[in-house]
Amino acid sequence: MSKYDEIFASEVQSEQKLNSEEAVAAIIFAAMFAGKEINDEEMEYLNDILSDTGVFDSYSPEEIQQTLDKITDIYNEEGSGVLFNTAINSISDEFVEIAFEGAVAVVLAEENLPEEEESFVNKLQEALDIPEDVAQEIIDDFVSA
Repeated sequence: MSKYDEIFASEVQSEQKLNSEEAVAAIIFAAMFAGKEINDEEMEYLNDILSDTGVFDSYSPEEIQQTLDKITDIYNEEGSGVLFNTAINSISDEFVEIAFEGAVAVVLAEENLPEEEESFVNKLQEALDIPEDVAQEIIDDFVSA
């Protein structure tokens, strides 16, 4: 059983709603924290990734923290699968590739793509309905960087 099974096996959504920006953060968050505890160092890394996406450029630090608190609450209370489903159903088309890029950055943080993480990336690509060539280009960009 993969640590990511919980994300893709659930069909339940949260009653809390997410906007597209929150959905981007939620997808990246789910990729980062699937099956493990959240620590401060990883939250800082998550903040760095979210900053790199450009999605939160117009957000104040307080608004970003509110977004992370909301996502963390859903994750802690309802699980990563519910968080992921809510995000998938909330994200607008313009943010889909950005969310995928952020999640790929998380799983490629160790500069390789173990089989388990490769499976996650493939399932995420399918869930976000990203064409194979676009997904491969994003992956290749991270691997070559």
